[in-house]
Amino acid sequence: MSGPRQAAAPDAGSDAADVGESADDFDTFDEDDFDLEAATHEHYADGPLYDHEYKRRRADVNFYRLLARRLAGEGPIVELGCGTGRVTVPLLREGHQVVGTDLSDAMLARARTRVGRLGRAARSRATLVRADMRSLPLALQTPLVVSAFNAFEHLYTRVDLAAVLAEVRRILKPGGHLVFDVQNPDLRWLSRDPRRRWARTRFKDPRTGQRVEYSTNHVYDPVSQIAFIRFYYRPLEGGGPTRIVRLAQRKFFPAELEALLDANGFDIAERYGDFQGEPLVGDCESQVLVVRPRRA
Repeated sequence: MSGPRQAAAPDAGSDAADVGESADDFDTFDEDDFDLEAATHEHYADGPLYDHEYKRRRADVNFYRLLARRLAGEGPIVELGCGTGRVTVPLLREGHQVVGTDLSDAMLARARTRVGRLGRAARSRATLVRADMRSLPLALQTPLVVSAFNAFEHLYTRVDLAAVLAEVRRILKPGGHLVFDVQNPDLRWLSRDPRRRWARTRFKDPRTGQRVEYSTNHVYDPVSQIAFIRFYYRPLEGGGPTRIVRLAQRKFFPAELEALLDANGFDIAERYGDFQGEPLVGDCESQVLVVRPRRA
């Protein structure tokens, strides 16, 4: 599974319209909004909508495609949190063998549909597996593990992260690399008023053609470092209730992430602040890391 840039509005294309913020919506969060299980899965329950919302997000895809040319060797590449196949499919088209894992049945179903549209040779190089990245049912060795689009932000505790890093170490060939990206926490975004709705945008539902108004708000817990986010989808035609979708994301600060990797025996080989290879500075949106297990 993967996730959006700190609840930015959907990238809905030319039919979208930014309609601004409103002081009319004052919301409160109740106990159900802090249900981590639900907030881990709800955002990924609708594959077609997910692809529609992020269809113009290409910089990360190009980064992982070029990176695989440099680090994948003869493969296979293991992708943790492959989602709908945003990165998987381009890697297959490049000629790589890819083992994509995800915990969401809906995301995997969408990924299988996308892989199914490829040619026979590319399809033969794809393996899609329902799996929790903390305990991978894989008996293989790989030169490259990738995890794109903030998937690591569903590792809510240091125990979760340690479990994933142990699994990565187990399947990596000597000299292999783990490459992943997470958001660079934005303190202004984290401290937004949770009663207000933000990023209000109108777009067309890709399945029904119905116009929908999107907005979002969130509460950030500075102790757990988890942002509990709500997305609102209000139909603008034909009435009907507003659909609310929950999402949880664990925020990793740069020095903290470096320390966690070091504590689990990983060294940072490369670190960037975007997908064009620029250095990480305070106002960067992303942290992009190329890491490898420390040699004994």
